[in-house]
Amino acid sequence: MQHREWNPKAFFKKLTPEVMAVYEAKRGLTLARDPSRPPHDQTYYAWMMLPEPDRLRLEAELLPVNDLCAQHARPYLDALARATWTGPKAHLVEDSRDWTVHDLAMRLHLEDPNGLGKCHQAYALDMMEHFQEYRGRHSVTLRATPSAKDAMKNEMTAHFRANAGGAKCKVEDFEGRDKFALFIVHEDELTALDRFDANGEVVPDWQRPVVRIAAVFYPDTFTLLVKAPRKLERERLRDLFAQIFIGEADYFEDASRTPKYSFDPIRDPDFEFRTHPADGIEVSVVRVTVRPGHAHVKRLDVKLASGLSMFGLHGALQSIGMNVAEDPIDGVRLLFQFEGKGRSRFRTVSLHNPNNTNLRDTTRDRLIRRYLKEWGFDGRKCALAVAFSAIAAPPLR
Repeated sequence: MQHREWNPKAFFKKLTPEVMAVYEAKRGLTLARDPSRPPHDQTYYAWMMLPEPDRLRLEAELLPVNDLCAQHARPYLDALARATWTGPKAHLVEDSRDWTVHDLAMRLHLEDPNGLGKCHQAYALDMMEHFQEYRGRHSVTLRATPSAKDAMKNEMTAHFRANAGGAKCKVEDFEGRDKFALFIVHEDELTALDRFDANGEVVPDWQRPVVRIAAVFYPDTFTLLVKAPRKLERERLRDLFAQIFIGEADYFEDASRTPKYSFDPIRDPDFEFRTHPADGIEVSVVRVTVRPGHAHVKRLDVKLASGLSMFGLHGALQSIGMNVAEDPIDGVRLLFQFEGKGRSRFRTVSLHNPNNTNLRDTTRDRLIRRYLKEWGFDGRKCALAVAFSAIAAPPLR
């Protein structure tokens, strides 16, 4: 996940004066606000009057805070609040429920900057897109040693240089409750950005953007999620993870031969998406990708109305000449409707073989993953009781 766009006018507009007063006191700042300006804009204009080197240094510090000023990040901030404000400050946890996400993120940044940094790392990892899943062959014990990270850095640096990337690369690790992850931060291909030169002319400024990819390993199900936009990096990172951290070059199954997902449930006209009433979820199929039995049609994407029963879905597909029982199904899109109001109550999940999905590692998506296994969509076969893998060395930050 790259940083969200930094818009200081919008950022400071959403912070209360009380929180800004704490921030200024902590940083030793005195912002000269102009009372003739609208109250909600005074902080922004005062901020822009700071000496540029100081302002840029402070803004770099606030980028992770800005990233966490999103409703999707609220559960991460709430968890950090419970861990940070204990004892005499425990009342702040309850008080924070009435704060905006902007105030909460800033208060936690001021109270525990290291804790907020780890919170941001976990959030950034879960929000990353473009990932694929690979199944391991058996339970393993990871070897996450400093020498292993160095080896990964050297191999990935060589990979990027051989594919037009930059020479700078950094490996960071993250250890969660049930997962172990590696961030690979590297320079991407040269990109031209327009800028004004000393004569006021627009000229190209060639830069290498810094981007992140990641590998996330779940020891209990020996599954690896590789988060990278390009296939070349995904497969290289998968192979190096198996070779360096697991010690078995062929540890992960060939997804092209053993597809992760099974779409047999929707072949049954009597199938129902059964969920626990307490979860308050309604599910329907809104897209099916098939390979019809026609020599001149390679693949067909069929968009469906939401809310169809499986019997209704079969009727709709058969009406356009599809054989639901026999035509190969390559992917589906499921619409999950949760309780609540607004667009946030909807979650659209795409599953496409051999191992493509847009599922992340949020609380809601973990619930969806559980149901996919119960319904038979997730074809992974592994032991349910597997000891968590040991990490050979503490994380290096």
